[in-house]
Parts: sequence; structure tokens; C-alpha cells
Amino acid sequence: MAFEAGEAASRRSAQEATDYSQAPVVVFWEITRACALVCRHCRAEAQPRRHPLEMATAECTALVDELTRFRPSPILVITGGDPLMRRDLFQVASYAVSRGLRTSLSPSVTALVTPRSLARAYEAGVRHISFSLDGATPEVHDGFRGAKGSYERTLWAIGAAREAGLTVQVNTTVSRWNVGQLDAVAELVARSGAVLWDLFFLVPTGRARAEDMLSAEEHERVFHWAYDVSKKVPFRVKTTLGQPFRRVTAQRAEGEGARALAAASTNDGKGIAFVSHVGEIYPSGFLPVSCGNVRTHSLVQVYQSHPVFRDLRDPGRLKGKCGLCPFNNICGGCRARAFACTGDYLEAEPCCMFQPLAAGRDAGLLATRAP
Repeated sequence: MAFEAGEAASRRSAQEATDYSQAPVVVFWEITRACALVCRHCRAEAQPRRHPLEMATAECTALVDELTRFRPSPILVITGGDPLMRRDLFQVASYAVSRGLRTSLSPSVTALVTPRSLARAYEAGVRHISFSLDGATPEVHDGFRGAKGSYERTLWAIGAAREAGLTVQVNTTVSRWNVGQLDAVAELVARSGAVLWDLFFLVPTGRARAEDMLSAEEHERVFHWAYDVSKKVPFRVKTTLGQPFRRVTAQRAEGEGARALAAASTNDGKGIAFVSHVGEIYPSGFLPVSCGNVRTHSLVQVYQSHPVFRDLRDPGRLKGKCGLCPFNNICGGCRARAFACTGDYLEAEPCCMFQPLAAGRDAGLLATRAP
């Protein structure tokens, strides 16, 4: 999913950047679930054909109008499925840009990614696009994506998007399938000219299986590895669904004598909102708890007032060690992973090995060292 929420938040005032009660930083919009790929991890369980109840073009433009009611306006990420499966994609994107929304695309890399479609995206006012690269070899990436030739096509698409004038983000879903190739993938990203590498940590929802998810210890090792890599590469490194990386970053920065993170960070329902292909409103695409539908509810009102969103924005509601953790405002654990693994989106993050002292959040922390 394109664009880095933290980058957007950093452009706001200090108050706006830490208060997510009135407006999300990013709204992810699954404009369709249709997709030609059969990815092993697909949270949407995408299908080859469009759903008959997908939002019509007029409904799409109405949603754009609704998004402009947020203050400040969020970034709009049009995703899927594969958004290129909709013929009105560029019409909708152009309208969003005309209404003042910074709009980016996250298409699947299929035969629909062409120099012409990339040029049309740019003509519509889109300036940022993301592609997924889930392995350093065709065997791993193509196996993950379920399509032979996807690896070579992805490397081509990154270069073609840059030639079209778009900045490129590379997304990599971290799982047991590819954790051993992350160094090599980082080298590919460096050579590609991408501006951002987003490490998505697998959540067992949709087609993704729990047995493909890394253990807490393995997550911790990758977080420390990513911190070290971020110091060396010519692009930014961030995580999605890997909220404890923020805690690791704060700890490592403090250990190096640098200023640690202090502001609240985004999470499911906290600076983030998601709209499905049929208009369902979720705290994120990986936390499938419906809070309404844009066809019958105001997205602004749902985001600001729905009990699920309000719970997710309140670190005092978190349970277990996440409730005790002094990092729960900048981290908060992955609420989607907690829900997928326990059925409760307020439960402790199951893939974080950090343990706050039993005495509570003000008593201090157990030392955590890089593996």
C-alpha cells in the first residue's frame, strides 16, 4: 500500500501529528477485489472477476467528496485487488486529485501495467505508486505471487514507473517464504531507484496462514536488522503491520544518544481507515471488523465516533503487556495481528518479545538487546 503515513504526519503541526481523533492520515480504498494474481498472502482473497456490488463511479466520486470533509485531508491510497481492473480508475483518481487529495496507486504487477497505463496515472495527477517485490529470485517471488514471470515484470514496472515520472515504493511481505532473502531484496530495491521500502509483516488473514508468520524472536531480529539497514541504504525503510519496529527504533536511537521517538504513531483505526470494494468501513484492510458502509454511513462520523475506532485510538484500552508497555503510544502492537490470532483487537501483540515490568508502565523496562 503506497505512501508512508509517518511522512505525512511529520508535515503536520505537533498537535495534529499526535491527535488522530478527528482525521486519518491515510485512507486505503480497495476499489476492487478483482485481480489476475493468486498471491499466497492476499488479505482480500482476490478473485479474477469484479464483484457485482462494487461501488459505481458516482458512488466513488461521492466517497472522494466525503474524504474532503476531513480536516486536514487524508492521503488517499487506491488499492485492491488490482485497481487497474477498473476502467474508471483514472477518472476517479483524477477527480480525487482535483478535489485536493494527494492520491497514490497500489496496483498488482500484471499485463495491465504498461507504459500507457503509467502515463495515464501521471496525467490523472498521481505522483506515487507502489509495487510488491516478495523475493530476490523468480522462484521465490513468482511462487509467492502465483504467476510465472511476475518477478521480471515487477523489476521492469519499477523502472517504467520512474520513467513515467512517478516516485516508487517497494512493498515486501515478510514471512517464512522470504525472510532469508531480505538482504538480497534490499540490494534490488537500492538498484531500482525506489524512494521507500515498506516491510509488511504477515498477518494470518485472507489467504495468509499462521504457520507462514515469523515468531516473536524472528520478528525482533528482523526489526533490528531493518534498523541497521536503514542507516546504509539510499531509500527510506518503514514497516507496515510491524508496529514494534517503532519501539526498537526508539530503543536503538536512545542507545546511540539520539533523540528517541515521542509522538504517537498510526495504527489500525488510529490515523488509518479502510474502505472495501463494496463500501464497508474497517479500521484497516487487515482488521476486518466492519463499522459501517459508506453507502449508508458517513465515513467522517464513523472514523471519529464509532466505538471500535475510539477503542483503537485509546492506549489505555489495550490488554496484557501492551496495556502495560510504556511504548504503547508510539507502537501499540499490531491490532490486526492481535485480532487474527486471538479474536480480540485489544489483546497483546502476539509477535512482540518485549516485556514491560510487572509493576506497570511507570516502573521501567526489562532490557531488550539486539539479537
